[in-house]
Amino acid sequence: MGGQDCTTFSSMHKIATQADVASALSEPLAVVYKHSPICPTSGIAYQEMRSLRQLHRDVPVYLVDVVHSRPLSRYIAERVGIVHASPQAIILRAGVPAWHGSHFDLRAEVMARRLESLKAAGGEQEDPA
Repeated sequence: MGGQDCTTFSSMHKIATQADVASALSEPLAVVYKHSPICPTSGIAYQEMRSLRQLHRDVPVYLVDVVHSRPLSRYIAERVGIVHASPQAIILRAGVPAWHGSHFDLRAEVMARRLESLKAAGGEQEDPA
């Protein structure tokens, strides 16, 4: 998809194997972003993910290409218990979904607020949104 520069893309961890999924699930706080390089809505969502990366550089973002890695995308859905959508972002705290959204729900400011809330809560458990 045009407009995705290598610098920004490389700041997201590409999910290419089940081991990469395990890495995302093992993070204290992480975002999994499911992206379709052929979908215009994903292009808009990708820009929101770029903005989120600017706001929360300390939170790793894992990107899975749902066109080229469809089995991994399905595997993620099974592992976290969130029905697949694309584009889709799932905020994980210690491998457990704490927020998820898809399509036009993917707004950097909304995800940033959720990340701030999770950071402030520390070890306290919150219900997934």
